[in-house]
Amino acid sequence: MEVPVIELVRDLVREVKVGAANGEGDASLQGLIDDFQSSAAVVKRDLRRILEKDPAAFLRSACRVLKSSSQSPGALWVMELLWSNPVLVGSLSEPELLPLDTAIAFAKRWAEYDPMLDIKLLHLGFPSDGTAELDGDIMRAKRVLAIVSELPASRHILVPLVNLMRSPDPKVRSKAASLYGRTSQNPDWVRKRLGEMDERVRANALEGLWGMDSRSARAVLEEAVCDPHHRVAANALIGLHRIGGQDVTANLQRMAHGPEAMSRAAAAFAMGQILNADFKPVLESLLKDTSPHVRSQALRSLIRLKRQQQPGAKTLPDGDLEAAGHRAPEQADDTAREGPADEAAEATPAPIAEVSSTSAAEVSSASAAEVSSTSADKEVQE
Repeated sequence: MEVPVIELVRDLVREVKVGAANGEGDASLQGLIDDFQSSAAVVKRDLRRILEKDPAAFLRSACRVLKSSSQSPGALWVMELLWSNPVLVGSLSEPELLPLDTAIAFAKRWAEYDPMLDIKLLHLGFPSDGTAELDGDIMRAKRVLAIVSELPASRHILVPLVNLMRSPDPKVRSKAASLYGRTSQNPDWVRKRLGEMDERVRANALEGLWGMDSRSARAVLEEAVCDPHHRVAANALIGLHRIGGQDVTANLQRMAHGPEAMSRAAAAFAMGQILNADFKPVLESLLKDTSPHVRSQALRSLIRLKRQQQPGAKTLPDGDLEAAGHRAPEQADDTAREGPADEAAEATPAPIAEVSSTSAAEVSSASAAEVSSTSADKEVQE
Protein backbone atom coordinates (compact mmCIF):
# COMPACT_ATOMS: atom_id res chain seq x y z
CA MET A 1 0.00 0.00 0.00
CA GLU A 2 1.03 3.59 -0.55
CA VAL A 3 2.18 5.45 2.55
CA PRO A 4 -0.81 7.87 2.51
CA VAL A 5 -3.19 4.89 2.38
CA ILE A 6 -1.40 3.27 5.31
CA GLU A 7 -1.78 6.51 7.26
CA LEU A 8 -5.46 6.68 6.32
CA VAL A 9 -6.15 3.14 7.54
CA ARG A 10 -4.07 3.69 10.67
CA ASP A 11 -5.98 6.88 11.51
CA LEU A 12 -9.29 5.17 10.80
CA VAL A 13 -8.73 2.21 13.12
CA ARG A 14 -7.65 4.63 15.84
CA GLU A 15 -10.90 6.57 15.51
CA VAL A 16 -13.26 3.60 15.27
CA LYS A 17 -15.20 3.11 18.49
CA VAL A 18 -15.10 -0.53 19.50
CA GLY A 19 -16.50 -2.25 22.56
CA ALA A 20 -14.78 -4.23 25.24
CA ALA A 21 -12.02 -6.59 24.21
CA ASN A 22 -12.90 -10.04 22.94
CA GLY A 23 -10.32 -11.95 24.94
CA GLU A 24 -9.92 -15.02 22.76
CA GLY A 25 -10.36 -13.28 19.39
CA ASP A 26 -8.08 -10.35 20.20
CA ALA A 27 -5.41 -12.62 21.68
CA SER A 28 -5.51 -14.88 18.62
CA LEU A 29 -5.14 -11.93 16.27
CA GLN A 30 -2.30 -10.45 18.32
CA GLY A 31 -0.53 -13.81 18.28
CA LEU A 32 -0.77 -14.05 14.50
CA ILE A 33 0.60 -10.50 14.11
CA ASP A 34 3.51 -11.35 16.41
CA ASP A 35 4.27 -14.54 14.41
CA PHE A 36 4.09 -12.80 11.03
CA GLN A 37 7.80 -12.45 10.38
CA SER A 38 8.58 -16.05 11.28
CA SER A 39 5.80 -17.59 9.17
CA ALA A 40 4.30 -14.97 6.88
CA ALA A 41 2.58 -17.32 4.42
CA VAL A 42 0.79 -19.31 7.13
CA VAL A 43 -0.20 -16.18 9.04
CA LYS A 44 -1.60 -14.55 5.91
CA ARG A 45 -3.69 -17.67 5.21
CA ASP A 46 -5.03 -17.80 8.75
CA LEU A 47 -5.84 -14.09 8.84
CA ARG A 48 -7.77 -14.35 5.56
CA ARG A 49 -9.80 -17.26 6.94
CA ILE A 50 -10.68 -15.37 10.12
CA LEU A 51 -11.72 -12.33 8.09
CA GLU A 52 -13.86 -14.40 5.71
CA LYS A 53 -15.57 -16.20 8.60
CA ASP A 54 -16.73 -13.04 10.41
CA PRO A 55 -15.67 -9.73 8.81
CA ALA A 56 -17.39 -7.52 11.41
CA ALA A 57 -15.75 -9.31 14.35
CA PHE A 58 -12.38 -9.25 12.58
CA LEU A 59 -12.67 -5.49 12.03
CA ARG A 60 -13.42 -4.83 15.69
CA SER A 61 -10.63 -7.07 16.94
CA ALA A 62 -8.20 -5.55 14.44
CA CYS A 63 -9.11 -2.03 15.54
CA ARG A 64 -8.55 -2.89 19.20
CA VAL A 65 -5.20 -4.55 18.51
CA LEU A 66 -3.96 -1.91 16.04
CA LYS A 67 -4.81 0.96 18.38
CA SER A 68 -1.89 -0.08 20.56
CA SER A 69 0.52 -1.20 17.86
CA SER A 70 0.31 -0.57 14.11
CA GLN A 71 3.96 -0.41 13.04
CA SER A 72 5.04 -4.05 12.88
CA PRO A 73 5.09 -5.98 9.57
CA GLY A 74 2.18 -8.09 10.76
CA ALA A 75 0.14 -5.05 11.71
CA LEU A 76 0.85 -3.44 8.34
CA TRP A 77 -0.37 -6.56 6.56
CA VAL A 78 -3.58 -6.59 8.62
CA MET A 79 -4.20 -3.00 7.54
CA GLU A 80 -3.59 -4.00 3.92
CA LEU A 81 -6.04 -6.89 4.35
CA LEU A 82 -8.67 -4.52 5.75
CA TRP A 83 -8.11 -2.02 2.93
CA SER A 84 -8.83 -4.72 0.35
CA ASN A 85 -12.05 -5.88 2.04
CA PRO A 86 -15.53 -4.26 1.88
CA VAL A 87 -15.78 -4.40 5.68
CA LEU A 88 -13.59 -1.31 5.97
CA VAL A 89 -15.80 0.67 3.58
CA GLY A 90 -18.77 -0.55 5.59
CA SER A 91 -17.32 0.96 8.76
CA LEU A 92 -18.08 4.42 7.37
CA SER A 93 -21.79 3.58 7.29
CA GLU A 94 -21.97 2.35 10.90
CA PRO A 95 -22.97 5.11 13.34
CA GLU A 96 -21.81 3.09 16.34
CA LEU A 97 -18.29 2.96 14.91
CA LEU A 98 -17.79 6.53 13.68
CA PRO A 99 -19.64 9.85 14.13
CA LEU A 100 -20.95 11.10 10.81
CA ASP A 101 -18.63 14.12 10.59
CA THR A 102 -15.63 11.84 11.20
CA ALA A 103 -16.86 9.36 8.58
CA ILE A 104 -17.26 12.19 6.06
CA ALA A 105 -13.74 13.44 6.74
CA PHE A 106 -12.31 9.95 6.19
CA ALA A 107 -14.42 9.46 3.05
CA LYS A 108 -13.00 12.64 1.54
CA ARG A 109 -9.46 11.40 2.15
CA TRP A 110 -10.39 7.91 0.97
CA ALA A 111 -11.84 9.14 -2.34
CA GLU A 112 -8.42 10.48 -3.34
CA TYR A 113 -7.17 6.88 -3.59
CA ASP A 114 -10.40 5.10 -4.51
CA PRO A 115 -12.52 7.02 -7.04
CA MET A 116 -15.21 4.32 -6.82
CA LEU A 117 -15.78 4.84 -3.09
CA ASP A 118 -19.09 6.59 -3.70
CA ILE A 119 -20.55 3.73 -5.72
CA LYS A 120 -19.27 1.19 -3.17
CA LEU A 121 -21.02 3.09 -0.39
CA LEU A 122 -24.26 3.30 -2.35
CA HIS A 123 -24.20 -0.44 -2.98
CA LEU A 124 -23.64 -1.08 0.72
CA GLY A 125 -26.40 1.29 1.80
CA PHE A 126 -28.86 0.17 -0.86
CA PRO A 127 -28.15 -3.47 -1.74
CA SER A 128 -29.72 -4.72 -4.96
CA ASP A 129 -31.50 -7.50 -3.07
CA GLY A 130 -33.65 -4.87 -1.34
CA THR A 131 -32.61 -5.84 2.18
CA ALA A 132 -32.48 -2.23 3.45
CA GLU A 133 -35.94 -2.38 4.97
CA LEU A 134 -35.45 -2.42 8.74
CA ASP A 135 -35.18 0.84 10.66
CA GLY A 136 -31.46 0.33 11.31
CA ASP A 137 -30.82 -0.41 7.66
CA ILE A 138 -32.72 2.70 6.56
CA MET A 139 -30.72 4.84 8.99
CA ARG A 140 -27.47 3.48 7.59
CA ALA A 141 -28.75 4.00 4.05
CA LYS A 142 -29.52 7.66 4.76
CA ARG A 143 -26.12 8.02 6.37
CA VAL A 144 -24.52 6.66 3.20
CA LEU A 145 -26.35 9.30 1.17
CA ALA A 146 -25.13 11.99 3.56
CA ILE A 147 -21.53 10.82 3.09
CA VAL A 148 -21.75 10.49 -0.70
CA SER A 149 -23.26 13.97 -0.94
CA GLU A 150 -20.01 15.37 0.48
CA LEU A 151 -17.80 13.66 -2.12
CA PRO A 152 -16.92 15.11 -5.53
CA ALA A 153 -19.74 14.58 -8.03
CA SER A 154 -19.11 11.63 -10.37
CA ARG A 155 -21.42 10.59 -13.16
CA HIS A 156 -21.02 6.89 -12.43
CA ILE A 157 -23.45 7.26 -9.51
CA LEU A 158 -26.32 8.46 -11.75
CA VAL A 159 -27.78 5.01 -12.46
CA PRO A 160 -28.15 3.96 -8.79
CA LEU A 161 -29.55 7.41 -8.00
CA VAL A 162 -32.30 6.89 -10.57
CA ASN A 163 -33.30 3.75 -8.67
CA LEU A 164 -33.20 5.57 -5.34
CA MET A 165 -35.62 8.18 -6.61
CA ARG A 166 -38.20 5.37 -6.67
CA SER A 167 -37.66 4.65 -2.96
CA PRO A 168 -40.74 4.58 -0.73
CA ASP A 169 -38.86 6.77 1.74
CA PRO A 170 -39.44 10.46 0.86
CA LYS A 171 -36.14 11.61 2.35
CA VAL A 172 -34.18 9.05 0.35
CA ARG A 173 -35.97 10.22 -2.80
CA SER A 174 -35.28 13.88 -2.12
CA LYS A 175 -31.63 13.32 -1.28
CA ALA A 176 -31.19 11.23 -4.40
CA ALA A 177 -32.75 14.06 -6.42
CA SER A 178 -30.29 16.53 -4.92
CA LEU A 179 -27.31 14.32 -5.75
CA TYR A 180 -28.58 13.57 -9.26
CA GLY A 181 -29.16 17.24 -10.02
CA ARG A 182 -25.75 18.28 -8.71
CA THR A 183 -24.02 15.51 -10.64
CA SER A 184 -25.87 15.68 -13.94
CA GLN A 185 -26.08 19.49 -14.21
CA ASN A 186 -29.05 18.99 -16.53
CA PRO A 187 -31.68 21.78 -16.55
CA ASP A 188 -34.10 19.69 -18.62
CA TRP A 189 -34.03 16.93 -16.02
CA VAL A 190 -34.65 19.49 -13.25
CA ARG A 191 -37.59 20.98 -15.16
CA LYS A 192 -39.21 17.53 -15.29
CA ARG A 193 -38.76 17.17 -11.54
CA LEU A 194 -40.78 20.35 -11.00
CA GLY A 195 -43.81 18.23 -11.83
CA GLU A 196 -43.18 15.90 -8.87
CA MET A 197 -45.81 15.81 -6.15
CA ASP A 198 -43.14 15.72 -3.42
CA GLU A 199 -41.94 19.27 -2.72
CA ARG A 200 -38.70 17.87 -1.25
CA VAL A 201 -37.78 16.38 -4.60
CA ARG A 202 -38.62 19.62 -6.41
CA ALA A 203 -36.59 21.74 -4.00
CA ASN A 204 -33.58 19.44 -3.88
CA ALA A 205 -33.46 19.00 -7.65
CA LEU A 206 -33.12 22.77 -8.01
CA GLU A 207 -29.90 22.74 -6.03
CA GLY A 208 -28.27 21.04 -8.99
CA LEU A 209 -28.66 24.33 -10.87
CA TRP A 210 -27.08 26.52 -8.21
CA GLY A 211 -24.18 28.31 -9.87
CA MET A 212 -25.11 27.15 -13.41
CA ASP A 213 -25.36 30.27 -15.55
CA SER A 214 -27.10 29.22 -18.73
CA ARG A 215 -30.29 30.31 -20.44
CA SER A 216 -32.00 26.98 -19.78
CA ALA A 217 -30.97 26.90 -16.11
CA ARG A 218 -32.16 30.47 -15.59
CA ALA A 219 -35.51 29.62 -17.21
CA VAL A 220 -36.06 26.66 -14.87
CA LEU A 221 -35.17 28.72 -11.79
CA GLU A 222 -37.49 31.54 -12.85
CA GLU A 223 -40.29 29.03 -13.32
CA ALA A 224 -39.65 27.50 -9.88
CA VAL A 225 -39.90 30.90 -8.15
CA CYS A 226 -43.65 30.62 -8.71
CA ASP A 227 -43.86 27.20 -7.03
CA PRO A 228 -46.55 27.18 -4.29
CA HIS A 229 -44.19 25.60 -1.77
CA HIS A 230 -41.99 28.01 0.15
CA ARG A 231 -38.92 25.79 0.14
CA VAL A 232 -38.96 25.30 -3.62
CA ALA A 233 -39.38 29.03 -4.21
CA ALA A 234 -36.57 29.88 -1.74
CA ASN A 235 -34.15 27.44 -3.40
CA ALA A 236 -35.01 28.93 -6.79
CA LEU A 237 -34.29 32.45 -5.53
CA ILE A 238 -30.95 31.37 -4.09
CA GLY A 239 -30.06 29.86 -7.46
CA LEU A 240 -31.08 33.02 -9.32
CA HIS A 241 -29.02 35.18 -6.96
CA ARG A 242 -25.91 33.16 -7.76
CA ILE A 243 -26.22 33.91 -11.46
CA GLY A 244 -27.17 37.56 -11.05
CA GLY A 245 -30.93 37.12 -11.40
CA GLN A 246 -33.28 40.09 -11.14
CA ASP A 247 -35.85 40.81 -8.42
CA VAL A 248 -34.38 38.31 -5.95
CA THR A 249 -34.27 40.88 -3.13
CA ALA A 250 -37.81 42.07 -3.77
CA ASN A 251 -39.15 38.51 -3.89
CA LEU A 252 -37.47 37.54 -0.63
CA GLN A 253 -38.71 40.67 1.14
CA ARG A 254 -42.20 39.85 -0.09
CA MET A 255 -41.88 36.30 1.29
CA ALA A 256 -40.56 37.67 4.58
CA HIS A 257 -43.75 39.69 5.06
CA GLY A 258 -46.14 36.98 3.89
CA PRO A 259 -48.93 35.44 5.96
CA GLU A 260 -47.42 31.93 6.20
CA ALA A 261 -44.88 31.39 8.97
CA MET A 262 -42.87 28.77 7.07
CA SER A 263 -42.68 31.04 4.06
CA ARG A 264 -41.21 33.76 6.27
CA ALA A 265 -38.77 31.24 7.73
CA ALA A 266 -37.75 30.14 4.23
CA ALA A 267 -37.14 33.77 3.28
CA ALA A 268 -34.95 34.22 6.37
CA PHE A 269 -33.02 31.10 5.45
CA ALA A 270 -32.41 32.32 1.89
CA MET A 271 -31.28 35.71 3.16
CA GLY A 272 -28.74 33.94 5.33
CA GLN A 273 -27.39 32.16 2.26
CA ILE A 274 -27.23 35.27 0.10
CA LEU A 275 -25.69 37.43 2.86
CA ASN A 276 -26.74 40.79 1.50
CA ALA A 277 -26.36 43.55 4.10
CA ASP A 278 -29.64 45.06 2.86
CA PHE A 279 -31.45 42.14 4.47
CA LYS A 280 -30.29 43.06 7.97
CA PRO A 281 -33.31 45.26 8.87
CA VAL A 282 -35.73 42.62 7.58
CA LEU A 283 -34.03 39.85 9.56
CA GLU A 284 -34.01 41.99 12.69
CA SER A 285 -37.74 42.59 12.29
CA LEU A 286 -38.26 38.82 11.97
CA LEU A 287 -36.70 38.38 15.41
CA LYS A 288 -40.03 39.72 16.71
CA ASP A 289 -42.11 37.28 14.66
CA THR A 290 -44.86 35.37 16.43
CA SER A 291 -43.44 32.07 15.15
CA PRO A 292 -40.46 30.62 17.06
CA HIS A 293 -39.30 28.93 13.85
CA VAL A 294 -39.13 32.25 12.02
CA ARG A 295 -37.27 33.85 14.93
CA SER A 296 -34.84 30.93 15.04
CA GLN A 297 -34.04 31.09 11.32
CA ALA A 298 -33.76 34.89 11.37
CA LEU A 299 -31.29 34.69 14.24
CA ARG A 300 -29.18 32.09 12.47
CA SER A 301 -29.08 34.19 9.33
CA LEU A 302 -28.15 37.31 11.30
CA ILE A 303 -25.29 35.39 12.89
CA ARG A 304 -24.04 34.40 9.44
CA LEU A 305 -24.38 37.96 8.21
CA LYS A 306 -22.61 39.38 11.25
CA ARG A 307 -19.71 36.96 10.89
CA GLN A 308 -19.45 37.75 7.21
CA GLN A 309 -19.09 41.46 7.98
CA GLN A 310 -16.46 41.12 10.71
CA PRO A 311 -13.05 42.53 9.62
CA GLY A 312 -10.65 39.75 8.77
CA ALA A 313 -13.37 37.12 8.98
CA LYS A 314 -13.30 34.25 6.52
CA THR A 315 -15.51 35.03 3.57
CA LEU A 316 -18.35 32.58 3.30
CA PRO A 317 -18.78 31.41 -0.31
CA ASP A 318 -22.21 31.01 -1.81
CA GLY A 319 -23.81 27.89 -0.49
CA ASP A 320 -21.30 27.36 2.31
CA LEU A 321 -22.67 24.60 4.54
CA GLU A 322 -22.49 26.56 7.74
CA ALA A 323 -24.61 26.85 10.85
CA ALA A 324 -28.07 27.04 9.37
CA GLY A 325 -27.59 24.29 6.83
CA HIS A 326 -28.18 24.45 3.10
CA ARG A 327 -31.83 23.47 3.07
CA ALA A 328 -34.73 25.84 3.21
CA PRO A 329 -37.06 24.81 6.05
CA GLU A 330 -39.91 22.66 4.86
CA GLN A 331 -41.96 21.69 7.89
CA ALA A 332 -42.90 23.34 11.12
CA ASP A 333 -40.02 21.86 13.09
CA ASP A 334 -37.30 22.04 10.44
CA THR A 335 -35.72 25.31 11.49
CA ALA A 336 -35.29 23.99 15.00
CA ARG A 337 -33.52 20.80 13.96
CA GLU A 338 -31.73 21.45 10.68
CA GLY A 339 -27.97 21.34 10.64
CA PRO A 340 -25.68 21.48 7.66
CA ALA A 341 -26.89 18.77 4.81
CA ASP A 342 -28.91 17.47 5.54
CA GLU A 343 -26.91 16.58 6.03
CA ALA A 344 -22.27 18.57 6.93
CA ALA A 345 -20.46 20.72 9.42
CA GLU A 346 -21.65 20.80 13.01
CA ALA A 347 -23.14 24.12 14.00
CA THR A 348 -21.50 26.11 16.76
CA PRO A 349 -24.03 28.39 18.41
CA ALA A 350 -22.70 31.94 18.49
CA PRO A 351 -23.08 34.29 21.44
CA ILE A 352 -26.38 36.09 21.18
CA ALA A 353 -24.67 39.43 21.76
CA GLU A 354 -22.72 39.26 18.51
CA VAL A 355 -25.80 39.29 16.29
CA SER A 356 -27.05 42.82 16.46
CA SER A 357 -26.23 46.03 18.27
CA THR A 358 -29.62 47.57 17.57
CA SER A 359 -31.61 46.09 20.39
CA ALA A 360 -30.61 43.59 23.03
CA ALA A 361 -34.28 42.99 23.77
CA GLU A 362 -34.94 41.93 20.19
CA VAL A 363 -32.17 39.39 20.22
CA SER A 364 -33.03 37.99 23.62
CA SER A 365 -36.57 37.38 22.45
CA ALA A 366 -35.17 34.54 20.37
CA SER A 367 -34.02 32.15 23.07
CA ALA A 368 -30.73 30.34 22.95
CA ALA A 369 -32.66 27.10 22.60
CA GLU A 370 -33.97 28.27 19.25
CA VAL A 371 -30.49 28.57 17.74
CA SER A 372 -29.05 25.29 18.89
CA SER A 373 -28.41 22.99 15.96
CA THR A 374 -28.39 19.26 15.66
CA SER A 375 -25.20 17.25 15.97
CA ALA A 376 -23.19 16.31 12.93
CA ASP A 377 -25.13 13.00 12.74
CA LYS A 378 -27.49 14.61 10.27
CA GLU A 379 -28.33 11.52 8.30
CA VAL A 380 -31.82 11.58 9.82
CA GLN A 381 -32.43 14.77 7.89
CA GLU A 382 -32.82 14.88 4.19
